[in-house]
Amino acid sequence: MLNCHELRMLIIFQVAMVFMVQNVFQIYSTFGQQLNPDDPYIKEALSHPNKDLYRFSQNSSFYSTHAQWLSDKEDTNVLWWENVIAIQQVGIFVGSILFGYISDHCGRKTVCQYSLLVSSAVLLFEGLQSSTIIIAICRFIIGTQTGAIIVVSWSLTTELISPRTRFLARAFANWPTGKFILALICFFSRNWRISLHVCAGFTFLGAILYLLFVPESPTYLQCHAQRERAQTIVSDIFERSNGQCIITLPTGIRSKPLTFCQIWRKEKYRNVIILFGAIWIMTNFTATMLDFSEVIIFKNNLIYSQMLLAGVPALCKIFLGLIEIYLGIISRRNLHLVSLFINGASMCASGIFIVLGIHKSHPTLYVIVFLIGYSSIEFIWDACYLCVVEQVPTEVRGTISGACSFFSRLSGIIASKMTIVKRQWEAAPLFIAFGAAIIHFLIAFFFLNESKDANLGEIGFTLRRISQKMSQKINLIRNMTKKEKRPSEVTIPGVVVIERSDPSNPVLKTVHLDKQQSD
Repeated sequence: MLNCHELRMLIIFQVAMVFMVQNVFQIYSTFGQQLNPDDPYIKEALSHPNKDLYRFSQNSSFYSTHAQWLSDKEDTNVLWWENVIAIQQVGIFVGSILFGYISDHCGRKTVCQYSLLVSSAVLLFEGLQSSTIIIAICRFIIGTQTGAIIVVSWSLTTELISPRTRFLARAFANWPTGKFILALICFFSRNWRISLHVCAGFTFLGAILYLLFVPESPTYLQCHAQRERAQTIVSDIFERSNGQCIITLPTGIRSKPLTFCQIWRKEKYRNVIILFGAIWIMTNFTATMLDFSEVIIFKNNLIYSQMLLAGVPALCKIFLGLIEIYLGIISRRNLHLVSLFINGASMCASGIFIVLGIHKSHPTLYVIVFLIGYSSIEFIWDACYLCVVEQVPTEVRGTISGACSFFSRLSGIIASKMTIVKRQWEAAPLFIAFGAAIIHFLIAFFFLNESKDANLGEIGFTLRRISQKMSQKINLIRNMTKKEKRPSEVTIPGVVVIERSDPSNPVLKTVHLDKQQSD
């Protein structure tokens, strides 16, 4: 079970997760964009006097920012307003790679506390604005900080808890719970401005919690030659957890940070970026596409639909977390593959239901099947985050995690426009998700390694073997597509020797023999 230290870390991580979701405009704008100007709902909004910012907070039917701008009779820039959510995605796209890199040079805690502090001020300011251009700019800034927290807070949390707790960190402090809390905020506030201000309060609380109760990552400090401070933090964590949380610090890792260009030039890092980048791209594309195209699945009610889409995955993750606590049988690779299979099958079935009209004749059956597939995406995300943390060394973990998030957000920007495709064919997003699941499954099946309970301090010494294994699999797949070679043309396999640079941590290295030596 969790100890006091790890429980505190998960609670703080969950508070930060409420800020990470930031779907306020998705909730408040989608409903209004589906209505015509002559709709009774819009007419009701127009009939309310323009007296104060919170004038619609008592109107049980008012959810739309779009209707508020119509009722204000202000000159709304349609281009900015219709793309405000995509602009936020662009901000996440930029912030992921930028702040992931900064966290590897300035520290995980520093990025978290300052990003949350800045974001709380921006959210408060944004809730007071009426200009759509200013709001769009605020959304971009919020997006950059969201990208920072998504990448850096997860790295910091995993580096402050024991290996056995990493899966629980995703199970009990998770994105669906944050999404559900945000939906509750919107449900009770009834006003998008109030919702932004409540989110600002949550975000400010998160900044204070990181400032007062979260230490800097000892693994990060060890890699930056601050060994005494790192040892002190490890000792404090050991005492606060009553000896249950043991953090192993890395040894023999360089203290000088690497630039992104230096990281990319190294094959062992480049292969990992390509592998996890592809996996993250497929996952985020599917998740974002379904978030934007399938927002209302429950009796044409947006808020209840959002609660359902958040509450069911959250409960499933908690259930899986309890299984891991008592049985400890969930591996990273199997979690990824099984979740992908369930997601692909459910999306295909949901698409067929729409084509055959079953979603109208049997709506409950359609909702259940869709929720099964939608919930499985959260477990795919869990495997993505866990595998990156457990297979990437500390000195480049923030940069590579940021790079993976950076590439995935690019697909998220494209996926946010899939509502246009849905207008042409309602089942299109579901069948596209099915196709993406097939490609994703093949990539994970051939290249993804198991990393459960990996020691974060020793990852740097095994990464070379992971990279070599990936290269060997690529070559194997290439050879399978070619004609079988004659015996004289068969390539002699490399000889594996042990480097003597670090006897306590040997690294396998392949030495290639030329033809004369082999003879």
